Amino acid sequence: MPRRMRGLPLSAALASLVACAGVGPEPNRSDFADAGDAGRMADAGQDAGEAIVPDAGPALDAGDQPNDCGEDAGSDADAGSGCFLTDVGVEGQCLSISACAALGNSTSTPGYCPGAADIQCCAPTPNVADNPPVPAGWQLMQQSAVTTAMTAWAVEILDAPTMYPMFSTTTQTFGTQMVLARVEWHPPDFQNNAIHRGVTLYVPVA
Repeated sequence: MPRRMRGLPLSAALASLVACAGVGPEPNRSDFADAGDAGRMADAGQDAGEAIVPDAGPALDAGDQPNDCGEDAGSDADAGSGCFLTDVGVEGQCLSISACAALGNSTSTPGYCPGAADIQCCAPTPNVADNPPVPAGWQLMQQSAVTTAMTAWAVEILDAPTMYPMFSTTTQTFGTQMVLARVEWHPPDFQNNAIHRGVTLYVPVA
């Protein structure tokens, strides 16, 4: 069965983030170990391999990383300024709690926007239906083909949400096997009771 890399559990505040893209549900996938279990692969009985890599544009270079609200520390953030949830790699907007709630399918997270306490980072609620389709020319990697080195690589990506934001992708060759990893939302499993950040591995279509 294909296998998937487990992601970091979301905080209670992030567990209800909303999805922006209207992409249909992705195929079932199996999970890799959680970031806290680096190097250990856990089979949750699902069907697809998961790895790392952004699919929503290139990863940001170090030096170009936005701070929590895309503003200099100590500055006042106006409602509508950008913010970045550094624990899961998701961009949002600094909005009032009520304005965020009015958007629907969005969640306010405190601690990312300077200024009034009512202004928080409003971002899409995590939703596996927002995961992009399988990349063209690639297919989910089978669990039996995933090596320890691939698992360790996926965990490194999982643990770097600023460098690898949600839906970002990257590739690496292991021996003669090219592997693509993409950061995606993973459904709840025996290690995470909510939708969470995870990495899915893909191999070229034979």
